[in-house]
Amino acid sequence: MTEHARAARGEGRPVALDAATPSGLETGGTKVQLQALQTVAKVATAVLSHLDLESTLLSVVNATLDLLGGDIVGLLLADEDDDVLRMRACAGHRTIHTAHLEVRRGEGVAGKVFETGRPFKTNDYQSDTSFSGHFLSVAQEDGTRAALGAPMTVRGKVIGALMVWSRHPSAFSDADIDALINLANLATIAIENARLYETERTAVRTLAEAHRRLEEQYELLQRASNVHEELTQLVLEGGGLPDLVEMVAKHTGGRVAILDPALEVLATSPDADGLIDRVQRHLRYQNGRGGRGAGAAKGTLTTPPGGSSDFWLLMRDVVAGGERLAHLCVGLSHPPGSLDPVIVEQASTVCALQLTKERAVTDARTRVRSDFLWDLLEGNLTDDSEALVRARHLGYSLPTSLRVLLVPVGGLDEWARTSGASADAVDRRRESLVRAAERLGTAAGHSAIVAARRGSMIALVLPASPAVEARGLAEAMLEGLEAANPDLAFSGGVSASVPLSASLDQAYLQAQHALSAIPVLATTRRVVAFDELGVLQFLLAPADRGQLVGFARKVLGGATDYDRDHRADLVRTVEVYLASDCSLQRTAEQLYIHPKTVRYRLDRVEELANICLASQQDRFDAQLALTIIRALSLTGGGAP
Repeated sequence: MTEHARAARGEGRPVALDAATPSGLETGGTKVQLQALQTVAKVATAVLSHLDLESTLLSVVNATLDLLGGDIVGLLLADEDDDVLRMRACAGHRTIHTAHLEVRRGEGVAGKVFETGRPFKTNDYQSDTSFSGHFLSVAQEDGTRAALGAPMTVRGKVIGALMVWSRHPSAFSDADIDALINLANLATIAIENARLYETERTAVRTLAEAHRRLEEQYELLQRASNVHEELTQLVLEGGGLPDLVEMVAKHTGGRVAILDPALEVLATSPDADGLIDRVQRHLRYQNGRGGRGAGAAKGTLTTPPGGSSDFWLLMRDVVAGGERLAHLCVGLSHPPGSLDPVIVEQASTVCALQLTKERAVTDARTRVRSDFLWDLLEGNLTDDSEALVRARHLGYSLPTSLRVLLVPVGGLDEWARTSGASADAVDRRRESLVRAAERLGTAAGHSAIVAARRGSMIALVLPASPAVEARGLAEAMLEGLEAANPDLAFSGGVSASVPLSASLDQAYLQAQHALSAIPVLATTRRVVAFDELGVLQFLLAPADRGQLVGFARKVLGGATDYDRDHRADLVRTVEVYLASDCSLQRTAEQLYIHPKTVRYRLDRVEELANICLASQQDRFDAQLALTIIRALSLTGGGAP
C-alpha cells in the first residue's frame, strides 16, 4: 500500500464533523464561497455526465482533487453484503499499495466512516495516538499527515467512502468537510446511476443473447423438422439402410457406417473404410474397459483412444425393445454442430424401424422355410412335384442326391439361466446358430446346404458325398460353431445318401440313429455317419431287405461285381477263408488251389472292397455280408 493508503488505515485520532479543526483556508469571504459553489456545480456536471462506472469514479476523484486541493484522493466501495471497503479509484498516490487498499469497519479514518456513516478526519497521524502502529507506518511510507473522509450512503446503507489525504498536518477545515460531504453525495448519485445503467445494459445484453439463442434454437428446430420429414419419407418409400446412410452423410457432411452388435458392417458410405476400422477399435476398447455404455445408448460425442482433434466420432446405439440392434456411427473431421446429434438420434430411430422390419420379414421367411424342411424330414409331403415347386418358391436349391445332418445344441438352457437371457434371446441365438451353420457349409464350397431348426436341434440338408467326406464337412462345421460359441456343445449324426423326394423320413431316422450311436461307439468322434456304423445300424434300427442288400453291397460289392464280370470266385474264397479260421493252407486244400493263389485272391478282395481282412471289424462285416448274400439268395451260381 502507498503511504496515503496506509495513512488511511494508520494511526491518529479520528475527528467527527463537530470537532474543532484548524482551517488552512479562508472560508469567510463571499468570493471564496462563490468559487466553491461554482466548483461544486462544475464537478456535479462532470460527475453526472458519465454513465460508465469507471468513468464516474475517475471524475469523482479528479473533482475532489480540484476542489479540496489534497495530495491523495481515493474512492473506496464495498461489495454487496461485504464488510470490507476496497479502493476502486485513486489519484496522487506514490505506492502501488494504495491502489489496492482494503479497510474493514472501524479501521483508520475510512473504517470509521464505514462503521458510523459519518464524516471523520485526523489532523496528524504522527501525533494522534488512536491509530495503530501499522497505520502509522503506512502514513509514513506515503508521507501523509492529515486525512478526511465522508460516507457514501444509499437508503441508509453505507456503500463506500470518499477520502482525501494531505502531506501537511491540519490541512482540512470545516468548509472542506462540507465540500467533501457534497462531493460524496454527488458521487453516490453518480455511482448509483452508473450501476443502474450497467444493470440495464447487462439486462439488454442478456435479452439480446436470449433472443439470439431463441433464433438459433428455432433455426435448429426448423432444420431438425426438415430432416425428420426426409427420414419419414424415406421410411414411407421403403428405403433401406444404404439410403439412410446416404441421407445422414448428406446432412452431417461426415462418413457414416452402421455396424451390427458383432461389429460386422451392415451399411456404409462410400468412403467409410477408415471410419469402420476406428469405430471397431474404439468399441472393442470400450468393451475391454467394461464400457459400452449407457452413454453411447443416449448418444455420445467422443474421440477414439489415441485419436486426434481432427477426428470426431458421433455414435448412437440402435435399440428396439431393449435390444441393441446396431451401432450408428458418424465420423467428422471437425467438431459437430448442434444439429448433428439430433440428426443421428432421429436416424437411429429410423434405423431401428428398418432393422425391426427386416427381422420380421426374415423371421417369417425362416419359419416358412423351416416348416417346409421339417415336413420333408418327417414325411408329411406325399407329392414329389409339389415338394419341388414349394422348394423353388421358397428359394431352396435342393440337391438331387443328399444326406441329412442333425446337430443337437447342448448348453443353451445353462446359458439362459446364468445370463438371465429371455426366451426371445434364446430363440435369436438358436437362429444365429442356424445361419452360422449355413455360412460354414457355404464357406466349405457347398452352396446347396439348407438348414432349419426345431427347438435346440438343427437339421441340415447336404449334397451327397462319400461318407468320409460328409463326416469331414460336418466336423469342420461343428469346429466353426464351437469356436464362435465356446459355452455350447455340438455333435452330429449324418444319414446315408438318399435321392431327393417328397419324404426324407428315412434319411431323418438314419441321422437320428447315427446320433444315438455316438455314446455306443468306443471313439472320441463327435460326428457319426450312418453308413459307417456297420452291423451296429441293424441293432439301432429295424432293417428292411433294401438296407440289408445295401450293407452287403457296401462291404463286398466290389468283389461280387468282379466275380460277375470276370467269372471269378473271389467271394467264395473269402467265405471259405473265414470258415477255415483264416488259414491259408486249409482254404487252399478245400478249394483245391495253391496257398499263393488264395493269398492273391484275398489281396484282390481287399483292394476291390476297400477292406482289411486282418481287421477283426472288417472280417466281422464281411462275414455278415456273406450271410446276407446267402440268406437273401443274392448269388446265382456263385456270384452275388
